[in-house]
Amino acid sequence: MNETVRTSIFVAGAALSLLAASILGPAVPKAPAEFSQVGKLFFPDFTDPDEAKSLQVVSYNSDTASLRIFGVEQGPDKIWRIPSRNNYPVDGKDRLGKTSMSILGIKRETLAGQRKSQHVEFGVLDPLGESVSDYKGVGNRVTLKDGKDGKTLADLIIGKEVKGRSGFFYVRNPAEDQTYIAKVSIDVSTKFADWIEPDLLKLESSKLRNVVIEKHSVEFTPEGGKMTGKESNKLSRATATDKWKLDDIDEAKEEVNEDEVRKLIQALDDLKIVGVRPKNDRLKKSLQDEQGLKLDERTRREMEEIGFFFVPLPNRKGMAMISQEGDLMAITEQGVAYELHFGSVFSGSEEEVEAGFIKKSDEKADGEKADSEKNAEGAEDDKKPGSKKIKSRYLFAQAQFSPEALGPKPEVPVKPEPPAEEAKPEAEPADAGAAENAANKPDPKKAYEEALAKHEVDVKKYEADVKAYDEKVKAGEKQVKDLNRRFAEWYYVISGDSFENLRQGRKTLVKEKAAAEKAADENAEPK
Repeated sequence: MNETVRTSIFVAGAALSLLAASILGPAVPKAPAEFSQVGKLFFPDFTDPDEAKSLQVVSYNSDTASLRIFGVEQGPDKIWRIPSRNNYPVDGKDRLGKTSMSILGIKRETLAGQRKSQHVEFGVLDPLGESVSDYKGVGNRVTLKDGKDGKTLADLIIGKEVKGRSGFFYVRNPAEDQTYIAKVSIDVSTKFADWIEPDLLKLESSKLRNVVIEKHSVEFTPEGGKMTGKESNKLSRATATDKWKLDDIDEAKEEVNEDEVRKLIQALDDLKIVGVRPKNDRLKKSLQDEQGLKLDERTRREMEEIGFFFVPLPNRKGMAMISQEGDLMAITEQGVAYELHFGSVFSGSEEEVEAGFIKKSDEKADGEKADSEKNAEGAEDDKKPGSKKIKSRYLFAQAQFSPEALGPKPEVPVKPEPPAEEAKPEAEPADAGAAENAANKPDPKKAYEEALAKHEVDVKKYEADVKAYDEKVKAGEKQVKDLNRRFAEWYYVISGDSFENLRQGRKTLVKEKAAAEKAADENAEPK
């Protein structure tokens, strides 16, 4: 082959290579799929936060070495409830909207790792995974679903915060092995109190005028029940700026312990529930229909299990309820009387306090023990390491309208009587003095006209006062009705601290006067 032919072949080959390159383009290595996701949203198809009709959060509680599963969902009645907490209604539903909005914007900022073996390091192990045993490296799993067919809209495991990058966390889709770094601003709480209206009474302490505490304890012996430590104390004040007064106090030697009264009033103003138990349907309906507490055998058993007992009234005219640990009535200037009845103590974990003891899968329905029985067994559990129980108290709440608290009802002004007709004198007065006295004598007609004018003013004021009074009655009755409608469905659980601050006796409400005050009182001039 001569040189000319060889050169022609090389030129042709080069031309073919250039042609192929122009058609196929440069040979650039293709990025792995996991890298191609960087910068993209975790859930690009989830675009409308209002689609989310349920939220579930699964987290690990290191204090109890157990999983905590918490969720909220919207029912057919459009009311948001907490299924795991006896379907108690949600007040903080805006929190779910904020959570949905936050998840919408979570991007895969950086690829942190691709292997399962790195999940523990990043803290993104699935808390619901079957392989999880010691919960080391477990993350928080947040799942949003729609309300149509339970379709998953978003599902994330949020792990540890990235060192040196505030607000950035290791995040993983449970369906993927890859872990990414993402900016996360989700404020998801698994605490019952963060999702409900925890302020049970919605009471303004400045409007409180009377507080009556009936303190006692019901104890049971083989011979039956007996009441011990019975005492009654009434606190009162005329206005919000007055100091509280206590009935039957020896003012020469004693005075109201204002610090303890302040604790009591604050506990009423800020009384929060830490758990709920549903009432049976029949009792709930009778209370909602304002028929009062109708007692049947089921209701009796239900209430006695949590510390509310019934005894017949004299002449068998109904039954009286006796609370195991006494009662408190708080009356406001609006005429609303809050009745708080304290039942038996309840000890359990945080979740058990919130919703009651959870039935184990291997327990039979007909052999399931009541809260009170299991609660007694829990006393032994307190002695086990790492199994400290939270002490709380059952509460039965009601309200009634007390018109006396509004003050006296306006009285109708008395219309003045017209003057009687005076007999005309037969002759003129005999002397000038008598004439002068007659001239200075009050004119009954004029006095009547003045009294009549004042009466008209008084009537207008009376009508205005009656209208204002009737409006107060109407507002008070409505508030009582609203409260009872809310109280009707539930037995509540309050913290042990709240109970102690509320159910106070003379031992804490009264203190001895200082020596200087005693001397000043003794030397004071009698009024």
